[in-house]
Amino acid sequence: MVDLNKLFLIAYNTLLGNIPSYNVTASVNGILINMSASYKSGVITLQGSVTIQASSNSLSIQVYFGQYLVDSIDTQVQINPGTYAVVYTLAIIDDTDIISNAIGLAITNQLKSVSISTNASSYTISLTQDMLTFYLVYTSYPSAISITITFTLTSGSTVTGNYQTSAPALPQGVQLYGTMIPVTFY
Repeated sequence: MVDLNKLFLIAYNTLLGNIPSYNVTASVNGILINMSASYKSGVITLQGSVTIQASSNSLSIQVYFGQYLVDSIDTQVQINPGTYAVVYTLAIIDDTDIISNAIGLAITNQLKSVSISTNASSYTISLTQDMLTFYLVYTSYPSAISITITFTLTSGSTVTGNYQTSAPALPQGVQLYGTMIPVTFY
């Protein structure tokens, strides 16, 4: 099962500008293999090969992004000795492309830097179990809420992720001189 906490931790570190180099590996029935990683439009694809020396009635695969165990798959199936292609695909559904790009571009080692812009006067990013939240601070109540993340790639090109929405209307007669609005991804 995919470990969402680990994926959000990778996204969180990426958005904070902590961009390590990730070695993507898998363990297949206890045999550690290196995987090549690619990313496009929210889909991470890993490819590798493994040689199985003895017959087995089960298949156990653990997928690692760097030090993080992100998925574990166990199934009962007859495996005969031989060399097998291993292909793992993870689709991250994210209408903003903020979380999917933060994870996909980081683990494929394509990121050089990340910059965040927002219409708030300041912001804080928080990571809690299975959630990443931007706390946006406004000195006056906004009509719109926006976050744009620019991912600069090692190739020199850029990719963006964007969140925009209208701020909810305040009740009649209410005036705010400052407010904090959370934007949570889960």
